[in-house]
Amino acid sequence: MRNHLPLALDLGILIFAWIVVISRFCLVRSRHARIVTMLILCFTAVDTLKAGPINDALTFYLDARTVRLAAHVLCVVAAAVAAWAAASAAKRLRPARLASGVVAASAGLIALDGLAGQRDHVIEAVHPQGIAVAYFTIYAGSIVVFEAYAATVLAAAIRTDRPNRGLLAPSATVVGLFLATGLNALTLLWYAIRAATGEIGPAEQFQRNSNGNLFAYFTLVVALVGAAAVVRRTSGESAINRSSVNVTDLQVLWRDLTDAAPHVKLDMKDLGPDARTVRMITECIDTLYDLGLDPATVTITDLHSAPRVPNTKTLTDSRVTATDVINLARRWDSRSLRD
Repeated sequence: MRNHLPLALDLGILIFAWIVVISRFCLVRSRHARIVTMLILCFTAVDTLKAGPINDALTFYLDARTVRLAAHVLCVVAAAVAAWAAASAAKRLRPARLASGVVAASAGLIALDGLAGQRDHVIEAVHPQGIAVAYFTIYAGSIVVFEAYAATVLAAAIRTDRPNRGLLAPSATVVGLFLATGLNALTLLWYAIRAATGEIGPAEQFQRNSNGNLFAYFTLVVALVGAAAVVRRTSGESAINRSSVNVTDLQVLWRDLTDAAPHVKLDMKDLGPDARTVRMITECIDTLYDLGLDPATVTITDLHSAPRVPNTKTLTDSRVTATDVINLARRWDSRSLRD
């Protein structure tokens, strides 16, 4: 189960996945998004157990079977969380049933691993080998059942609520997870069956040896998908922050301009926030026109020296826009404008 990727790639995938998990917990806070974050966390935790140097240390202090058992239990949990995410997207949450399934499957895996004994051997090599077949039947069966449940829930939701594009993403996730964990679990079951019959060939051996590497790539894909939400969230917050700064600066500019031309001011106590913002921009434009000020070059000194009565000579050769006002508001408090 150990990864055999180049160390830099192995640790790079792991570090990136943990950054995505932590970022999502901090930034993406909706209920459904948190469930998806738990799914990414499960994949990342499994990949942590499989990462070369970490796996070597764990198997040194514990034993390889215990580490592998922990990874298998986490894979079962990941499949259950995938079903939970699908049910959440379809508004059909049944977390208690999913939790019961996880407990039952985990208990079965732990019991069979303990029953097998012979901790210095992989479970496929333990006699009687029927224990290994039963172990991987529970492992693969539980994952397939959870993912089949997720697919069924999504299919029913799509059929009864067309068109529902919001279910396309979780549907694709279920398909991807089945390829990542479901087929992988089934191939491990096949390996156990072939080992029991003494018919392990090069294909089965290659599949088992490459299991860790494949899971690392699966983790990378899941982390990349999860990172997209973080990018969208941070981009959205940046836009909100920029808007907040603009409104704050606009209030300062509006106050200074309308103090110089109070005749443009209207009572805004009954206006909502959006209407107030629009009105402030309008009054700033009116003031610039009335006082004959150019928004590209005006300074606080120009404002104080401008006449306090309406100016009949407006800016006939230019057109002041809301963008001009916003740009002026952004730089209005700068020292260069006040010197």
